Amino acid sequence: MIIGAILAAGKGTRINSHQINKVTLPFNGKRLINYAVDLYKGMADRTIVVVHAFADSVKEALRGESVEFVDQSAPLGTGHALKVVIDYLEKQRLPVTQVLVGYGDHMMFYTRAIVRQLLRAQANQQAVVSLISVKHPDPDQLAWGRVVRDGSGKIVKIVEQKDATPEERKIEELNAGFYCFDYQYARQTKDQIKKSPVTGEYYINEFIDMAINSGKKIVALPVDFRFVGIGVNTTAQLQTSQALYTQIKHMP
Repeated sequence: MIIGAILAAGKGTRINSHQINKVTLPFNGKRLINYAVDLYKGMADRTIVVVHAFADSVKEALRGESVEFVDQSAPLGTGHALKVVIDYLEKQRLPVTQVLVGYGDHMMFYTRAIVRQLLRAQANQQAVVSLISVKHPDPDQLAWGRVVRDGSGKIVKIVEQKDATPEERKIEELNAGFYCFDYQYARQTKDQIKKSPVTGEYYINEFIDMAINSGKKIVALPVDFRFVGIGVNTTAQLQTSQALYTQIKHMP
């Protein structure tokens, strides 16, 4: 069984959304969250939406959709959000094999073909995590985590821009923030992830760091930028992302 998880619990502080969750904002005629739900249709056996801030607005936007909601009772980060999903699945006693994880404000550009490739990469290569990566000539502009590989091409680290060395910041392969987890791995490690000493939050990259440190396999699926686009954290990014989406959809 494949589970599609959508993380949509954040406050959207940087976009100044004070009454609704930012994932319910319109994006070229459709709400951001609806792109996420539509992406999983025909692939995920069940879709779980993680909510908290302005949860009612998310539930209203998805009225009539076949989704399940779980509440992230405290804003403790993306790693904690995944833990909430896994805890919920454990209680359901479902025969889960894979868990897809994406952000509710950054699933507009992906295609089902790309996501199916990600599922196959995780399963066929017996990786505990597969993730989508993208190359960008100006990595500092996007400010996403860098995918660090050794001389043989093996992933040895995913490092956030703020933590990257000057040499690591030059790496053009970036973590796009869309994942496929082996369910058993996520279940076995969800209580072992560590809190960031800086923010006090649990990040989803903790699952990846633990896998690398224990010698488990991580796979990155390189994808063309037009199938990734940019997420939406600010009003400016919302406008830029919509323009980019329109431009890409009109490409031959």
